[in-house]
Amino acid sequence: MKMKKIFLALAALATMAAVSCVKDELNPDALVPEPEPEIVYDYTKLVLNELSGAGEDNEKYWELYNTGDQEIDLKGVYINKDEELAWTGAEGVKIPAKGFYAIVGAKGTTPDGFSSGFSAKKSVIVELYAPDGKKLDTFQRGEKGSAWGDQGLDNNKGSWSRIPDGTGSFMITPNATPGAANNGEGASVDYDLVGNGDTPKPEPEPTIVLNELYGAGEDNEKFFELYNPGSKEVSLKGYTISKDEENCWTGADDLKIAPKGYYVILGAKGTTPDGFSSGFSAKKTVIVELFDAEGNKIDTFQRGDKGSGWGETIESNKGSWSRIPDGTGKFMITPTVTQGAANNDADAVEDPMVK
Repeated sequence: MKMKKIFLALAALATMAAVSCVKDELNPDALVPEPEPEIVYDYTKLVLNELSGAGEDNEKYWELYNTGDQEIDLKGVYINKDEELAWTGAEGVKIPAKGFYAIVGAKGTTPDGFSSGFSAKKSVIVELYAPDGKKLDTFQRGEKGSAWGDQGLDNNKGSWSRIPDGTGSFMITPNATPGAANNGEGASVDYDLVGNGDTPKPEPEPTIVLNELYGAGEDNEKFFELYNPGSKEVSLKGYTISKDEENCWTGADDLKIAPKGYYVILGAKGTTPDGFSSGFSAKKTVIVELFDAEGNKIDTFQRGDKGSGWGETIESNKGSWSRIPDGTGKFMITPTVTQGAANNDADAVEDPMVK
């Protein structure tokens, strides 16, 4: 009886093996594991998020941000700077959902940086592409002109950051945050960025100008008149005037000029307390230059040429030189002197010696 049971068990095993062999013959791939499903990454969720061209080359960076809810493999993702390849994502580099990846180092100064330069004060275009060549995002500052980088722009000593991360417009941010959430504190608009919400650049306020100059009569009657064509009061603290390339007047700390207002600097050769220290002649070559508090030249009145030096005798003007109209017009010889008031264009004539 025992032997019969053993025989039956062996027969059952043989039957199972035979069935298995038949199955394998019918389906040769039955023992081959199923292939892993292909991972499809949504590269459209990838954006340029922060860029900094300040500091040394090894400190400059471009930051990517994943706006999506799934990890993205950066292998094959690439960036062009000024229309030339500057960076390609390497094998094994991934960016998590809602994560950041900073590409640090310009001009090959770091192992994983980008090959090009990146300036905080020049025109530039940085373009992000998916591995299949589809453009994902663009950062553009200024225009190409004859080439990228030939347009000088204001220097950004911080970074350009999307505010908020991933979806906002690029803003100038004083606090750089490579690889972390952007800090919008103190952020300001960069009007040189293109395709960034395109905030209209406000018209600059007109600058203070030399408006009327009078060099006839006695020294205590001679004057330089300034005019403010803008809509805001302007402090003249630190403003200077040079005559014949030497400083002759500096604006006092409390000196201001109202919008559409005039300020007369009366008296040559120190003949009055608030006048100017130099002389001023109605019959000599001369150059009078106005500078703002930062030392930028903002206006010039020139009569004749320097020659061997300023001060050579030429035809006399017994009236004054006045801008017609005030603030914006060219200097004309005006017989009627109007210090501290609107210029009078009656009988005004051109002075061919005024440059």
